[in-house]
Amino acid sequence: MSTVSEILKNKGGMVLSVEINETVLDAINLMSQVNIGAVLVQDGDTIAGIFTERDYMQKIALNSLSSQKTRVGDVMTSPVISAHPGDSIQQCMETMTTCHCRHLPVVENGKLLGIVSIGDLVKRMLGEKESEVEQLNQYITGSY
Repeated sequence: MSTVSEILKNKGGMVLSVEINETVLDAINLMSQVNIGAVLVQDGDTIAGIFTERDYMQKIALNSLSSQKTRVGDVMTSPVISAHPGDSIQQCMETMTTCHCRHLPVVENGKLLGIVSIGDLVKRMLGEKESEVEQLNQYITGSY
């Protein structure tokens, strides 16, 4: 089974983030422009939290707060649950299920390497399963 580092090799390590003092409007504008569901929140070089679509719904929209006036640092999810490069897809899916999250930053020795989403994991897992089925078909039909 694949590891997170293999997914990042294909996906790349680009991670979008906002600073802790930026507004929620800044964060959701960035998320909308790039069509992503979460951004990391940084306090300088430190990962302070993560801001997701769910954070927006539960903490801004349902409480009638102003996206223009609220700092993203006041409504982010913290601390951030992360993955390690050697973690398997299965381990990451278990972590996401347990923490009810859909994004995991990948961190090694305090350094941010990238971020994986549930979509990244499912896509990779489906690719592996399709490959297994194809190999089994070839074995059964004798065309390997």
